[in-house]
Amino acid sequence: MQPDYDRVLSEWHPGEEAMHRLLQVPYEDNPTAPGLPAAYGLWMSQSPLVALGTIGIDGRVWTTLLGGAPGTATAAADSVLRVKFQTRLESRPAEPGDRWTGTDPVLEGLLCDEDTDGRGRLVSGLVIDLEHRGRVKIAGRLLGGIMVERLTKTPPSEADEPVDVEVNVAVDETLGNCPKYLNKRVITPYESSPQLITDSLPLSAEAIALIGRSDTFLISSRHGDHSMDTNIRGGAPGFVRVFSNSETEGVTLVYPEYSGNRLYQTLGNITSDRAVGVTFPDFDTGDVLYLAGRAEVLIGDAAQSVLPHSNIAVRIEIEAVHLVRDGLPFRGTLLDPSPYNPPVRRLAREVGDSSQQPRSADRLVASLIHKLPITPTISRYTFRFPPGESSTPVQWRAGQHVSLDFSDRLDRGWSHMRDHDPSSLNDDFIRTFTVSSEPNALGSNVFEITVREHGPVTRLLSRWTPGSDLAVTVVGFGGEDDTRYANTQPDADDVVVVASGIGITPFMAQAHAAHESGLSLTLLWSVRAEDLPLAVDVIEQVGQLGMAITVFLTGHLDTDGDAQLRTLEQLGARTHTRRMTEADIKAVGRVGRRQFYVCTTPPLHDAVVEWLAGEDIRFEAFDY
Repeated sequence: MQPDYDRVLSEWHPGEEAMHRLLQVPYEDNPTAPGLPAAYGLWMSQSPLVALGTIGIDGRVWTTLLGGAPGTATAAADSVLRVKFQTRLESRPAEPGDRWTGTDPVLEGLLCDEDTDGRGRLVSGLVIDLEHRGRVKIAGRLLGGIMVERLTKTPPSEADEPVDVEVNVAVDETLGNCPKYLNKRVITPYESSPQLITDSLPLSAEAIALIGRSDTFLISSRHGDHSMDTNIRGGAPGFVRVFSNSETEGVTLVYPEYSGNRLYQTLGNITSDRAVGVTFPDFDTGDVLYLAGRAEVLIGDAAQSVLPHSNIAVRIEIEAVHLVRDGLPFRGTLLDPSPYNPPVRRLAREVGDSSQQPRSADRLVASLIHKLPITPTISRYTFRFPPGESSTPVQWRAGQHVSLDFSDRLDRGWSHMRDHDPSSLNDDFIRTFTVSSEPNALGSNVFEITVREHGPVTRLLSRWTPGSDLAVTVVGFGGEDDTRYANTQPDADDVVVVASGIGITPFMAQAHAAHESGLSLTLLWSVRAEDLPLAVDVIEQVGQLGMAITVFLTGHLDTDGDAQLRTLEQLGARTHTRRMTEADIKAVGRVGRRQFYVCTTPPLHDAVVEWLAGEDIRFEAFDY
């Protein structure tokens, strides 16, 4: 079969053009090459992994990941890619019309030997070298039948026999992709024994856990009956979020589309045909999760409302699942995560801030009017909405956070690669800070944040000088109600706040209101020695309230530190020059009559979860 060069050499298809218009991408020619260039063929033969996408026997799009050693994919002839691998099949045809069956829905589709239009079954592929961060896409059609050769002398009817499989693809088009978001791994072959665990929805706890620890998945999409596309998505573990997983809501995943080459071939396919196949490989255990469903591209406010900090997100409604234990014929040892991986973005429903985010066109602007340095790395910043900016005072509740957009000052625009500063490529420069001032304490339309310098946004703030102009867009105020002290359960007599470092800011905004409401408030606060001035600053503001405060100091105390420690004690705080322990936390309040509010660094957070298992704990995110 000859490649369909007339189609390949045409420009973008309507779905891709629609994405380019929506995202205002300047026109460029489609860089996809016709056929299989010889240079790509040589590289492919040295790469250990091949992902394939096709239409399964159920009519859905599926994706698989094969290989484990160089030579899995080779150029067999002009514009023909041969994929050879070993696998195990549950059964082989015993009678005419019977089908091969197995745990891999792509192989089942390829082996069914059905060609409805006489042009060959649609196939897409991605040859991957994770160790050297390389990938090349191909798309075409199945050439001839699938060759299956038994490796043992067992009777043909015996299930789960090992077989050699050979797939030949007539390649219509090829495209090399950049190394961004490929997490570097060494791939080694492994003799697997695939076992189907479940093919039922909703997803099992095992499947949810696999998604939660995944830093890589494969996705296949199609442009009607014309072509298919298979590609890889990478990020930090957990970058794919489970939006819903129940009988009532269905099963829905959401992931962010990071800055890429702006070809939008996957998203263009989804725009014209929502069918996708998504596969999550577990490189450590060999387990693999095959999913099929329908995807939707979310852009701008639609993406932000579901997955904050994302200009583009993809929502996938899952319709079918195969969870297979030990289904991968290889293992992968992580060497180095991609430097381009952004931090994990949590769903709006996870952080509880979706209800108060105005549309982009309705957002207000606040100006920085004061800076108070507290420690060498921590400062308090005061913002004000200009008079006339809003017809009514801007309102927020004690304990809520504010999201500020600094992109006008810091965004350098799109670029394909940025090796000298990879983290900036996907940075939307929107930051979320707890409002550390009480509502209306500084007058209407004025609020404060107390932050540590860390990264480009807080560095910009630290360089501000009085008299200079720094106005930022306020994306909105938000925060989960159950993390506010005012919503403490009626039967909780004791409210215990556990904080570390700058995690004290929710307490700063709520302490006075909690005291006035009659709550019995106790503070346990872990502070580094260099942050002692912050401890003095905060306790000077709340010390007169008569609440029990214990400060745990870590690190070396110099002469100034000793003096500040004495100041804390004079203000009524108890102090310990050691780490906070399980006994310290459990000694506060009465079991069954206490409620904990925790805003700490991840290590202390995890320890508190373990120490207080079964207790009423509310957590404020420390890392958003």
